[in-house]
This record gives sequence, C-alpha cells and structure tokens, in this order.
Amino acid sequence: MTQRQALVTKDDQALKLFNWAAAAASLRIAYYGLKLGIFKAICATPDGLTLDELAAATALDERYLNAWLRTAVAGEVIEYRPDSGRIVMAPFMEALLLDDQDFQYSAGLVTSHAVESRLADRIEECIRTGDGIPFAEYGQEMVETIHAFSKAAYELFLPSVLLPELPDVTKRLAAGGTILEIGCGAGAGLISLARTFPQCTVTGLDSDPTSIALSRERIEAAGLSEHVHAEEMRGEDLTSEDAFDFIYVQISLHEMDDARVVLANARRALKDGGTLLITEIRGPEHIEDCTGTYNAVLAHIDLFYEIPQSRAKGGHAVGFFTRTEIEEMAAEAGLTSVRELEVEQPLYAAFVATKD
Repeated sequence: MTQRQALVTKDDQALKLFNWAAAAASLRIAYYGLKLGIFKAICATPDGLTLDELAAATALDERYLNAWLRTAVAGEVIEYRPDSGRIVMAPFMEALLLDDQDFQYSAGLVTSHAVESRLADRIEECIRTGDGIPFAEYGQEMVETIHAFSKAAYELFLPSVLLPELPDVTKRLAAGGTILEIGCGAGAGLISLARTFPQCTVTGLDSDPTSIALSRERIEAAGLSEHVHAEEMRGEDLTSEDAFDFIYVQISLHEMDDARVVLANARRALKDGGTLLITEIRGPEHIEDCTGTYNAVLAHIDLFYEIPQSRAKGGHAVGFFTRTEIEEMAAEAGLTSVRELEVEQPLYAAFVATKD
C-alpha cells in the first residue's frame, strides 16, 4: 500500500463518486441551458429573470424548468437571488458558455459530453472489439463542438501568441502570398488567417464533407469568398508543389491517416523558404504523468473520439503526438530547423519547421 492509499478512506472515495455524478449532472444541465436558449434568455436582461419570466421568455414548461433551475443552482452554473426571486448567471459563466470570442470559451466541453452520451453503446462495443466509429457518425454537433474548442485558439492564440513568434513569416505574408491549412474543420482558421493577412490567398483542406460545407458557409458569410477557398481533400492526397508560403496544421495531425505522408506532402507543397506551423494538444508522454483534471479530460477525449474515428479509417489511433514524435517525423519528411515555440500556454504546444 502506498502512502497516498493509506491516507484515503472509503468515505473519501464514496464522496468522489458522488462528485462525479454531480459533475455529469452539471454538464447535462449546461447542455440544456445552451440548446433550449435558457442561458441566452437569462443574459438578455441585466438583472436576470424570475422563474415565471424565464418560462415565458423561453416557452418552456415551468415544472421542468424549476427542476433545471435547482440543478443549475447546485452546480453553481447560475445563481438564485432569494430576496428578489431572480435568476442570473454565475460569475464568468456567460463568457465561458456563450462568448465564442473569449479565449476560455468552453461550450465545447458541454456539447462533447452530450455527443458521447448518444454514442455510449457504440463506444462500449469499440472497447470490446477494437472497432471504430466513422467521423460522420458523430454528427454535425461534433463538428460544431470541435469548432467551439478551436475557435478561440484560431482567433486569439494564432494571431496574438504564435504569429508574433514568427516575425519573418508575418512580414512575408503581410506583403501577400499563399496560405494552406490542412485539416481546416469548420473554417475558423481560414477566416482568422484571411483577416490577419488580407493580401493573401488562403486555402483549406479537410476530408469531412460536413466540415467543408460549414467552412464554405462561413467564408461566404464573412465576405471572403474571393480569396478564401475550402476543398474536400485529405492531407495525404495533396499533390501541390512549391505552391504555399505558409502551411498550418491546427491540432489535427494526429487525426490524419498517415501523418508522415502528410508532412512529406506539406514539405513538397511549400515554396523554398516557406514555413510549416503545427499545433498539438500538450499531453503527458507517460501514464504516471496522467494526473489531475486536465489530463483526465484529455485522455477521455482520446477514448471516446480520437481512437474510434482513427480506427474506423484504418489509422493507428496514436492519440496526441508528443514533441519527440513531431520533431522526428518533420525531420524525416525533409523539413529543417524544426523547433518548438516557447509560448506560455498550458494547453497547446506549437512546432515550426522550414523548407530550405
């Protein structure tokens, strides 16, 4: 028995299980709050709403809404003011759940839990058989969930944290050029790059047709169709040569069928002196390092999403790539000056390489 095991009681562990149930309940309540417009209705009035007013504003059943309210108060998602009977959002929850311009926007955590709940039986079967779940079967809500997870990273982390670390790249693109994103998802990165470098032509590739359709909708809505394009294509099928000044792969290299082929194709597609930027989730390399809330969420994403959709494509289900793996694969592809950017960001690691 370890020292830690000796200090933990059965009551401690029972309470932990109950806390897990409470956390799951809060995620579900937050999901209903998002999907049923409850949070938006509460935030629409500075002083909040009474239960009667909330029921009228949302056209929801008051008895169910009362039960939702009790759970949301217990989970500290919202606050109830007994002196006035009014309901308001808990501190910072409006920004975290509704403001997709906030760097800590976390609605994706809520919606991913709902997606997994719908697929629980399928995931159980995958664990038994080693089979996978095609990405398309996760549904459009998963595409939107990934978009929610990555939007702030694209719109804030990329232009304000990563690009300032690459002054030569920024100078080159400011004068005009060509940009490619491999694994562009629902288009947040394409739009961010196009707005940051309005003189450039921006192209995005993704193998998922739903993601490409959403990308094209968002590109058109942003008025960027003349110089931003999204194409349904795998990174493994890229055949361009000496075509791009800058290639970006945002937290998706580990999802490619063959990351080594993608990196080799990226090198060939870069112009001489062009730059490849890769970001990955910063995860532990060893099981003994998998401690704490962050690593619990990260490992679970691997279980319910990364591995099943990779297995469905016949991929290797590698999880998130480590620094060593990315540096080795980039060098193997013939890229030079491979290095990790030193940025103060606990969630993402960023790697840059060039074609000389």
